[in-house]
Amino acid sequence: MEKGRFKRIVGMATVTIALAFVLIGSSNVVVFASDKIVLKATTVFPKNALWNMNVPLLIKMIEEDSGGRIKINWLGGPEVIKSFDQAEALRRGTIDMVLFNSFGYYKSIMPVSQAKGLSECYPWEERENGAYDLWDKLFQEKANAKYIGSMANTLPFYIYLNKKISKLEDLKKMSIRVMPLYVPMLKKLGANPVTIPPPEIYTALQRGVVDGFIWPVMISDFGWHEVTKYVVEPGIFQTEAGAFMNLDKWNKIPKDLQDVIINSMKVMEYIGEGNVLRAAQKELAKQKAAGIKKIILPPAEGDKLRRIAYEETWKEVIKNAPVYGPKFRELSSPCKK
Repeated sequence: MEKGRFKRIVGMATVTIALAFVLIGSSNVVVFASDKIVLKATTVFPKNALWNMNVPLLIKMIEEDSGGRIKINWLGGPEVIKSFDQAEALRRGTIDMVLFNSFGYYKSIMPVSQAKGLSECYPWEERENGAYDLWDKLFQEKANAKYIGSMANTLPFYIYLNKKISKLEDLKKMSIRVMPLYVPMLKKLGANPVTIPPPEIYTALQRGVVDGFIWPVMISDFGWHEVTKYVVEPGIFQTEAGAFMNLDKWNKIPKDLQDVIINSMKVMEYIGEGNVLRAAQKELAKQKAAGIKKIILPPAEGDKLRRIAYEETWKEVIKNAPVYGPKFRELSSPCKK
């Protein structure tokens, strides 16, 4: 992670974590005895994945603040429902909640979902400037889902490679594992985007099926640091995972318990950012120990990478979502205060 960006985020996280403890004290909602509501939930990654670090605390907070009236049964991750299938399972009500899942995985249902990774806002800023409300409106209309919030949105994505490059042109014809967010950028750079689920990335790298992948800083949790040689700076975009609930299930929950869920998530948006930043610091040390070398692009090439990443992706988003794409760009890139 670039030092300037990291210091800025750490400074913000220090303040917001302090505020979170104030919020924790005021987030308790008085509830009364009633039948327990059991919610079946999944995550895009297996339970023991580092990216799920905030999920147990969110569950605990909701259950305790509900006075025991809500029970969240976290079933697991892709071993229960495949990562790319969880959005549809949520829409149909096969599951009640997805506690941690990428916005990009909702592209087939809602093409504008790619805009989330282009946001330059913190989660609490999106609640203040209207972006959260707009996302919530669209998820309800298009995905039959209530958007609860997001717990990890400050880490940029990096290009990880097994072939050394010195300029962007060297990426031409390389096969890079992608999710929908990165495809327009990679096509513009002349690379070959390859879509495979996260659990298959290790083997794909090991066998040379792909030359690299794009991911936020935390890769050792999946063992990818063992089969990766280089990481390219600067970073691009930002993590864009959210928590969602099936709308039909949401509408059956009493208003006071809906407030418990939302207030718990508001607190976790602050705490979660601090948690992922601390984890990122440890991750950088692991990558260095594993021998992953940094490729720091020359300033002109780095600026070109960021320009292509945002211009090409916004172009794709607005083409596929001409009504809401421009609205999200106005609110979040740069972040509207």
